[in-house]
Amino acid sequence: MELPFTLQRLPPEALDVLRFLHKHQAAAASAEIEQGAQLSARLVGRAIRRLINFRLIQYSLDSYELTGDGELAARQLADYDAALAAAAGSGRAELPKVPRRLTVVMPRVLRANTPTDLFVGVNPPTANTPQLTKEVHITLRVSALGGVLGSSDFGLVVPVDKAAQPAKVSLTPDQAGRAVRVRIDAFQAVDADHLQFEPLGGMYFDVRVSMDSSQDAALRAVGMDMLLKPINV
Repeated sequence: MELPFTLQRLPPEALDVLRFLHKHQAAAASAEIEQGAQLSARLVGRAIRRLINFRLIQYSLDSYELTGDGELAARQLADYDAALAAAAGSGRAELPKVPRRLTVVMPRVLRANTPTDLFVGVNPPTANTPQLTKEVHITLRVSALGGVLGSSDFGLVVPVDKAAQPAKVSLTPDQAGRAVRVRIDAFQAVDADHLQFEPLGGMYFDVRVSMDSSQDAALRAVGMDMLLKPINV
């Protein structure tokens, strides 16, 4: 189990403050947090500033308390700590993550105001690398600046030993001669019900748009490496 992306961006002292406030179940002054989290005043001050910036805690009447988002983050952190403790107690080693590559194939140059399909897939595994234990499901969230997409999110199933069946999304550029910037963020489902996701990273790329009505039939491919988490069988 990995920390949610928001918590990954927090320093260790901020996580300790979240842990304390979650157990404390009430607002606490700085001195209480220092004692309860066993942190210095300097570290508590730095943690509080970061947590306020992330809107995970709020200041009221000389005390600090969790916001709604903070309550959720603290519960996620508690679940993460419990999972680590359970894994350590069982002596179970975590399987190594599996490198695979997300690839987008499209025409080199698009035509303005004309929908064109972009094909998105995951390459087959390479030799001498860790392998998946079973197929995994990933969700892709797509946005475009300077164009309209046919869909903002879709899924792919990544098989153990071969390439994923490609999905396609249409892109319609708004203006001739103005490139479209496309962004894709990938997330892996890590539970059987596909309710919990872990971020795999993201990428963006620019797509050229012809100054006239022509469209270059030549293809180009862009991609990014992902580290997939094997699912326990």
